[in-house]
Amino acid sequence: MQFFKNYKITTKFIWWFLFISFLTLTAAIYVSYQFSLKALKKEIENSLFVVADNKTNQIEAYSLKLKKDVSTLFYAQEFIDAADKFFNTFRNGGADSLDYQAIEQEFKPMFIYYQQLFGCDNIMLINPDGEVVFSIQDGKKSMSVYNEALLRHSELSEVFIQAKASQETEISSFEYYPKTSNAAVFIALPVFKGSDFIGIAVIQVSNKIFYEFSKDYTGLGQTGEAIILSKTEDEAVFITPVRFDPQAAFKRKIKLSSKEGIVIQKALQGKKDSGVFLDYRDQQVLAVWRYLPTFRLGMVVKMDSAEVFASANKLRNTLLKISFVILILVIFTAILIARSISRPIKALTEISKIISAGNFSARATVEATDEIGELAQFFNQMTDSLVEAKAIVEQKNAEVEEQKKLLEIANKELDSFAYTVSHDLRASLRGIDSLGVLLEQEYTDKFDEQGKDYLRKIRAAANRMKMLIDDLLKLSRISRIKNPYEDVDIGELIKSVIARLEFDIKKYNVDIKVSSGLPIVHCDRIKIEEALFNLISNAMKFSSKNKEVNPRAEIGYNDKGDMHEFYVKDNGIGIEKKHHSEIFGIFRRLHAESEYEGTGTGLNIVKRIIKDHDGSIWIDSEVGKGAIFYFTIPKKLKEKKKLGRILVEEGVVSEENVKRALEKQ
Repeated sequence: MQFFKNYKITTKFIWWFLFISFLTLTAAIYVSYQFSLKALKKEIENSLFVVADNKTNQIEAYSLKLKKDVSTLFYAQEFIDAADKFFNTFRNGGADSLDYQAIEQEFKPMFIYYQQLFGCDNIMLINPDGEVVFSIQDGKKSMSVYNEALLRHSELSEVFIQAKASQETEISSFEYYPKTSNAAVFIALPVFKGSDFIGIAVIQVSNKIFYEFSKDYTGLGQTGEAIILSKTEDEAVFITPVRFDPQAAFKRKIKLSSKEGIVIQKALQGKKDSGVFLDYRDQQVLAVWRYLPTFRLGMVVKMDSAEVFASANKLRNTLLKISFVILILVIFTAILIARSISRPIKALTEISKIISAGNFSARATVEATDEIGELAQFFNQMTDSLVEAKAIVEQKNAEVEEQKKLLEIANKELDSFAYTVSHDLRASLRGIDSLGVLLEQEYTDKFDEQGKDYLRKIRAAANRMKMLIDDLLKLSRISRIKNPYEDVDIGELIKSVIARLEFDIKKYNVDIKVSSGLPIVHCDRIKIEEALFNLISNAMKFSSKNKEVNPRAEIGYNDKGDMHEFYVKDNGIGIEKKHHSEIFGIFRRLHAESEYEGTGTGLNIVKRIIKDHDGSIWIDSEVGKGAIFYFTIPKKLKEKKKLGRILVEEGVVSEENVKRALEKQ
């Protein structure tokens, strides 16, 4: 500690920043790790893209070669002659005739040779009527591709129809046969003799041609694999085995609506992209996907994220260990520096407590020449100034008390003046209204309709003037009268308000709902009751005009930490957002007097009451969707008021300054 004692605080902060730089270094290491992680991910993605492109190119090259070989065969004259003999013999005598058997015995070895040459499962000849005239697999001979029981809507029938219509080579999607546990894709080519279309030749190829492509794990590490899928209605089916499921071909399916299925659906839609998701093993993987247009298949090439990010995770663990060691060093050094600074500050704190208790003779001890030592010197000077200020404040307090008495006298005179003015104005208005009543009763038959209308307007204006006088007096009382604050049960207060409104509730058949668990709040009981009365009566008034639903008003509460939040909700006509701030103005109305009674002072009164409680009020409403009025009251209002009262009584601050400070909070 002696090492730091005579150093300036500036020097001490240099040490602080020196050691904080270690933390900055840790942050820099973390950022570097994140960048390396992204770079590693990008590198693996590129590698997977290369693998996917390579496999895609291999498959597409194979399909082009297969189509070329098929076209070469089917356009060969010996094949066309053989096909023509099969079609003619089948048409004349059927598959059971001796002529057909002779033709089959003559040409079948040639077809078997080409089957083995192309590595296909079957070669078929189909006449224009859809009948299988010849098949290396004897079981399919004489069968019709239109046979409803076997092949209707199958890939064979679809590719036959497409080739017959387009007169070009067509390739089907993969189709799985549960009885044989085999899958196949069909390549169909129209056969012409001269310019005459004589039938369709079809090669059947199994899905085993893709096995080698899927089993090649070059560039895919220990967990990578390529999955080739075909779409069947709302599912994607694996058409080859995969690394972790050798029996997956046409047995493992994925819903296209699942998370993994969405990725596969993108691949089947021809989109080329990459991403991270959970695969069929519920393992997180980094994957890229491709579309195989020739066979209308999707391909997903992926690797487990654990393997992809293994080196990055190892780096992260090493960096975390380094950061932990640095953190220990920083904490240890911070404790030493903090103690060197905090000890003299604690001494100043103890002295300040003694002075705040009223002992103005206490003084701080100056032990060092640094900034804290200078602070102690100025603290002692401040105490001396405080003693002088106390005497001045006591003198000012006497002056304030005198002004307070004068203000109380002025308030009483203002109340007397307001009472006198309101009494005289009310007397005049009652006289006008009484004369109006007398005229209606005694002379109404002597007036025409216009005269009667003028008379009604005179009485209405007199009544409105009376309401305005009452509301102005109410606003005056709200601003001037300060009732004592007390702990108020808001639930009981709302019951009192509802009792006052009982007649209107029954009149308009209003459904009133009050939330349970309403709190006890330190507030001005009389003013808060007036605020709730105005809000609830407003909710009833505007809900009663909505003819489509029964009127409803709801009073509720939300705990907002340091604030009590109350709300009054109705199902009335609602208010446009552009008027939300206007409605709290004095005498502000949004509707004609004939629609809704009142002078437009209610919400202004509520706003003044809530502001007097250091709270806020606002509205949430749309036209046709009702309105919700929210207002808040601080939970610590009691402590704030008490502290302000003590400060004023002690003469530390003025009452006006306390009020401004509370409003800012």
